[in-house]
Amino acid sequence: MNYKPDYCPKLRSIDVFPFEWEGKEVFLLRDPLGYSQGTVIIPRFLGPLLAALDGKHTLRDLQALACRLLGRLVMLEELQDLLQTLDQHYFLENTRFEDLKNRLHEEFLQQPVRPASHAGKSYPKNPEEIRSFLSSILNNWPPRPRHQPRAIIAPHIDLSSGAKAFAAAYQGLSWPSEARVVVFGTGHFLETPISFLKKDFETPLGRIKCDQDWIRELEKDTGDLSQDLWAHKNEHSVEFQVLFLQFLLGNNFHLVPVLVSSPDLKHKSYLEELASKISSLSDENTFYVAGVDFCHLGLRYGDLHPAGEREKKEALLFDHHLLQKIIALDAEGFFQALWADGERHKVCGFGPLYLLLKVLSGRKLVGKILHQEVVDFGPGSIVSFAAAALYES
Repeated sequence: MNYKPDYCPKLRSIDVFPFEWEGKEVFLLRDPLGYSQGTVIIPRFLGPLLAALDGKHTLRDLQALACRLLGRLVMLEELQDLLQTLDQHYFLENTRFEDLKNRLHEEFLQQPVRPASHAGKSYPKNPEEIRSFLSSILNNWPPRPRHQPRAIIAPHIDLSSGAKAFAAAYQGLSWPSEARVVVFGTGHFLETPISFLKKDFETPLGRIKCDQDWIRELEKDTGDLSQDLWAHKNEHSVEFQVLFLQFLLGNNFHLVPVLVSSPDLKHKSYLEELASKISSLSDENTFYVAGVDFCHLGLRYGDLHPAGEREKKEALLFDHHLLQKIIALDAEGFFQALWADGERHKVCGFGPLYLLLKVLSGRKLVGKILHQEVVDFGPGSIVSFAAAALYES
């Protein structure tokens, strides 16, 4: 395709990860929403050029910028080749991408189940291999035969990286048969404050019934809660929790999959009202999971400087402060601590945790921090996470 000199290309909101490839510093571009399965590698010094793909700069503007970055004359054809590559992977906002998006949305809407999206990537596809894999993770924590908290907080980081925290949260979990499990996951790319998925959930371990009747009952007072369904398709924050629940409880529990984005002051009261409705519909057979991580610091997450040992200590202290609020069921203190932080620590569990705390508000529960950890996650980047539980007093 030939792009005219006055064309203003716009890059979609995609992941741009810094890393080393064949001894060179590059960016890996990928689509976190799963419209495109491919990846593109771009030299890191072209970062300013990617930033200029904002729909405001013409091809001529981009040519001038590329000449400054490369220190030589850059032909329009070279930029057209780059744009062609990005367009082939549906990384540009244009009618070609919109057509794909609409078609895929309709296909997903018509599916009766939400199929596993991370099988064969984050965990094995074979059921027996999955069971062995999860068993090895759970062995990172001492046996705990009757672990029956009202709610647990578990990570959603890569399963191997977060093995000990997953084990701390799930080892010995023994909720009753036919339990209703409401899983609040981080909606990393959710465009609405919240989204309930009214589909059964499928992994290689089987199919879990979604408690659609419970969601519909909730919607009598709240209106439609099932917007932005596409955000569920490739989201791992709920899927990883479902795997452990299936492994430990079998396939007889009823699932309520919920994605929550980070709240702002505009949506805070909405979440509070929703939490009150959820709480009123919950009975003794209703249990909760928050699939969340905490701090994200360093180059991978947009910081100007690499995150190292100092940032790791800072993250653990900040998380401990938040966890103290969580186990005390101090929803307002938790909200204010993160609001005052101004996204500096980039806690991606803000929304799910705040909603969980508001749902549990007023209950007589005893909280316990089970595990805290911070790991390297990409060059100059770290992620922190934790496990905690809230028990009936």
